[in-house]
Amino acid sequence: MSTIELQTSTNENFTQYSKDEYSSFDNAWQEILGFIDYGDRFKRNVIRLGVCVPEACTAADLETSLQREMDRILLPHQLKARIEVHPNLCSTDKDLQPFEIGYYITGGLIGLLLLAVSLSTTYHLIVLVRDTQDNKTCLEVITIFSAIRNGRDLIKYNRNNDLNIYNGLKVTILMVVLFTHKYTYFVINPILYPKLVEEVYTVGPHFPLTIANIVDPFFFITGYLVYIMMIPQFTKPGCQWFHIPFVIVYKYLRTLPIYIILMLLTTFVIPHLGDGPFWANKMWLEADKCKTHWWTNLLAVSNFIQVEKQCLVAGWYISCVIQLLAIGTIIIYIYVKKPKIGVYIMVLMLIMSLTIRFAVTYHTKSYGIIKFMISSTENPLSSYEYSNLYTQIYMRGIPFYAGLLAGVAADALKQREIKISTTTTYVSTAVIIVICMYVQMYGMTFYERRRQYDAIESAIYGTLSNCTWTVIFFWIAICHTISSYGPIEKLFNNRFAVPLGRLSYSVYLVNITVMMMIENSKRTSATPTMGMLQNEWIIGVSKTYLAAVALYLIVEAPIGLLIKKIIVGSKFSNQLDVDKTIRTNAKSVGQSDTTKL
Repeated sequence: MSTIELQTSTNENFTQYSKDEYSSFDNAWQEILGFIDYGDRFKRNVIRLGVCVPEACTAADLETSLQREMDRILLPHQLKARIEVHPNLCSTDKDLQPFEIGYYITGGLIGLLLLAVSLSTTYHLIVLVRDTQDNKTCLEVITIFSAIRNGRDLIKYNRNNDLNIYNGLKVTILMVVLFTHKYTYFVINPILYPKLVEEVYTVGPHFPLTIANIVDPFFFITGYLVYIMMIPQFTKPGCQWFHIPFVIVYKYLRTLPIYIILMLLTTFVIPHLGDGPFWANKMWLEADKCKTHWWTNLLAVSNFIQVEKQCLVAGWYISCVIQLLAIGTIIIYIYVKKPKIGVYIMVLMLIMSLTIRFAVTYHTKSYGIIKFMISSTENPLSSYEYSNLYTQIYMRGIPFYAGLLAGVAADALKQREIKISTTTTYVSTAVIIVICMYVQMYGMTFYERRRQYDAIESAIYGTLSNCTWTVIFFWIAICHTISSYGPIEKLFNNRFAVPLGRLSYSVYLVNITVMMMIENSKRTSATPTMGMLQNEWIIGVSKTYLAAVALYLIVEAPIGLLIKKIIVGSKFSNQLDVDKTIRTNAKSVGQSDTTKL
């Protein structure tokens, strides 16, 4: 794959002919040579040409030969071409990625996990058939890797658990996240007739262009559930301050198994699972990042290094969540011991987060929105906001601390037995969603070409845009506690949504890798249509959830049980007796589901 940039040999300035819209009778060279990169159009003066050459030829050989041939053809017409051939964009029918020792170690580790799951599941199945109840302690240990046991935990559903709704909400938001990731990787691959993509910036729909803050609901839910889960733990008799590190370490360890496996797969295995003209340039690059900066993921500091160096695109979010979990756990402990001081700290942290968001945006003269520009999808480093303001913890605290405060507010209203009607709940929620979405959609003004930059406007919007989803979910949490959403709640609290919600961590972690593998395996360009994008999104989502289920049953669930068994030392209930599981009281099930959330 070669990149050919067309220019004039006379240095004539064709930008004077540049237009926002071209008519059919305009000279094509005006559009090609007069192209101005506003970020919302594909470059008209750049051609990506696939050339078939003998395997013995190198990237430099093709670059030299192609440059000579283009000069011969174009220079007589006062045109010149700048040729670039990247070595990673030279592909053959052979796998040129070396098989390192890590490949065999990773393969052996996956093989051992599959063997453990197979043996444990077989043993569990034999016991179920024989209906044996002997040696329960041994049985619990042996069936930790059982797909039957972990599958039951995954699909277990208790309609009386009030926290089920958050599983459904996570699934809904996650669908939007998956679509944005699919769209991003779809755009950077070869497209015929790109105008259909460019019309999104003018005709619409505009909503996808303003939802760079779509992960804020996950931070809010994390903060809210930290409050819900930690309050019962820290109010137990004998709980002291030295239990705080224990809780933080336990939560940290629970995130590691699938995280480590995915890093190993990305580094040593996935580069060998595909090919094509774009495979090496993308997937090998991801492997190189993980070889160099894997330690930042393990130390949960990957969000502090440059975006282009981060191992796993989703790694910054995991690091950010772990850091906020540590801070939130300390705050909740203080709140349990000194309620007023705890609330003051939560409010102070929220105010500081709002102030920092405003001050950083104003000081750096950046936009108040992470813009989904075509140029930035091809080269993320071209977006200052994404490279420097997207992954840092101090820019992500607003929804998390609001989630902690939502837990306090919901508890206080519940204790005072304050209730509102379902009608009031519907109307108030609708009004808040409309107002917040209006603020959200205001971000489209920053996409206007040649619009004069206003630092104050950007700083204010940057702060408010981090509050849109936060305010919506804050009000939902309050209404869900003191009222009911009636039939609508069934959309988020059902046997289908709850298990999918439990897979959210695995899905979020693996989805970008799956999307990249699908897109970077392509060998032909495509004409984009909404129908084709929807179909490819459905395929991507299906493959993502299949991969997430596999990783959940093989890695996340069994190793999570081992960690709980070793560190917490809790006794697992016997999973073989279905009737006993069904008879489990709602309170116990609710606590179990909360832990999974």
